Amino acid sequence: MQCRTVLTRIDALRTSELPPIEQTAVENHLKTCRSCNASTNDVDELAHIVKTLTIAPPSSCRDACSDSYERIGDVYVAFNKDSIRMITADSLDELRAHYAKRYGRALCEGTMPAVLRRQVAAALKGEGVDAPKVDLESANDLEHDVLQMLTRIPRGQVRTYAWVARQVGRPRAVRAVANIIARNAVPFVVPCHRVVPSAGGIGNYAFGSAMKRALLEREGVDVEELERLAREHVRYIGSRTTKIFCFPTCKDANRIRENNRVPFRDADDAMEHGYRPCRTCQPVAA
Repeated sequence: MQCRTVLTRIDALRTSELPPIEQTAVENHLKTCRSCNASTNDVDELAHIVKTLTIAPPSSCRDACSDSYERIGDVYVAFNKDSIRMITADSLDELRAHYAKRYGRALCEGTMPAVLRRQVAAALKGEGVDAPKVDLESANDLEHDVLQMLTRIPRGQVRTYAWVARQVGRPRAVRAVANIIARNAVPFVVPCHRVVPSAGGIGNYAFGSAMKRALLEREGVDVEELERLAREHVRYIGSRTTKIFCFPTCKDANRIRENNRVPFRDADDAMEHGYRPCRTCQPVAA
């Protein structure tokens, strides 16, 4: 067997991939050819060096790349060491699928940092979260603004999709804003359940209207009163004494005595009667 033929078979010899006849011929050649035998030693040394280059990443790198989930009450929560990344009341399979589609990463079961667990638990109990630790890095500018605005809706109060659109400076993008709210990946802690239709009532919710009702009631919203006002086409409540009108759930509206409450069908109706918008709940744009 010629040297050139042997050299093309050295690696296959190492991995035992040669047929028996060729293996014997190569081995016999190497016994008598110093040059080819030296080449074999070079390949063995190179293979050893390559193996030593395979090292585990430092723990800090592994920690930064960890993606985990934990079940808290009736929801599954995906998180990293710093923030909540996704929450669902659907199945674990749904969480895994949505997470893989959004982040291109798999999830493993883990233990959530205590500060994140407290925020999720508080949101589920209706206690609210003032500054939720959520990951919004993948959101575009409008999505970021909309989701941040949701966190500013006070616990126990509701606002409309149109109100959110006005507050983020996109009054004509109500449908786009509604779609962003519907796709909210971190519900409960970012309270999309506090947004309702301009027509009144509580509207739809990703996890069903029953859950939305329950969440609002836990926060102290009188859902039955909202639905009654919707049936009567009442959108705002004014005060005869202050000549101010508010959203029905505004804390200032709740202080109006029954005999001083004035219902209005819309903002134009209120302002035509000499009422001005509340500075707290801002029922119309400034």
